[in-house]
Amino acid sequence: MSKILPCIFFGSSNFSVYVLKEFIKKYKPYLVITLAGKPAGRKLKIQPNTVYLFCLKEKLNVIEINKGSWVEIKRTIELLKPTTGIIASFGKIIPKEIIDSFHQGILNIHPSLLPRHRGPNPIRETIIQGDDTSGITIFLIDELVDHGPIISQSKITLTQKETYSELEEKLGKLGGQMLSEIIEKWIKNNKNFQLLTQNENLATYTRKLKKDDGLLSLEEDYQNWDRKIRAYNPWPGTFIYLNNGKENIMLKIFSIEKLKEGDLPPSIRQTKIGNFFTFTNNIGLRLKDGFIILKEVQLENRKKMSGKEFLNGFRWLIFPSKS
Repeated sequence: MSKILPCIFFGSSNFSVYVLKEFIKKYKPYLVITLAGKPAGRKLKIQPNTVYLFCLKEKLNVIEINKGSWVEIKRTIELLKPTTGIIASFGKIIPKEIIDSFHQGILNIHPSLLPRHRGPNPIRETIIQGDDTSGITIFLIDELVDHGPIISQSKITLTQKETYSELEEKLGKLGGQMLSEIIEKWIKNNKNFQLLTQNENLATYTRKLKKDDGLLSLEEDYQNWDRKIRAYNPWPGTFIYLNNGKENIMLKIFSIEKLKEGDLPPSIRQTKIGNFFTFTNNIGLRLKDGFIILKEVQLENRKKMSGKEFLNGFRWLIFPSKS
């Protein structure tokens, strides 16, 4: 049976769930605080986030926070009198008065090797930059973004083939394991820990993404396409536009494969940059530095499908003269 510790957990994403899954193998927090659900689906019904649903399943105490409800959260903290707070991808800046409510501070489980990749998108940026290592940093938060002193850090080697979802899960599990190793010692006496000040000269920053960041350009090479596709799915997604003669139609791209030019017949090798071709019943596209297969795609307002399924149903969109 998991031991209940005097701590409150803040989290709102799949990463948070992976951390919690590992953590509750040994411990349970007094309370989990997560962001309120958002409208989703065609009817825009409010859907609880993944953390809230996980907590209901695991019978963890959980409350949702809306705008302006920090006063209520502060009252709850004062009532419970937790020793420590824990953050894992909460999605909202925690006010100073809330931080000060925990007399041993708040620990942040951050999915990068700080001070590299501070900010809202460390996992995506790790993939975009082609990093060969990543890891988890547990640090004591202050009023600046991902700036506080480091308590613990662990590094992993990357294959540089990881998708966002794969790396998120791997780092989330690692974060939960690391947290479980230190949390009881921290609560008993955090003065026994030697904290490491972050080197500001090594700091890099990530930014909040917008939908247009997922647009794939023919000015980019295969490496950029590959990294974006792995980093930006499921959000903001990666896509190109097709034109049916009347309007542009979005084609989301979820998976690609680079072809060896020597394996292609001369007719395909002569394809111009930006043009489509067919190869072994797959849909291919010529990029500035190579040839790729679109393995998994989704046409606007349609279901996700393989490249072969796309050719069977929508060949006319990319080969209009042959329809």
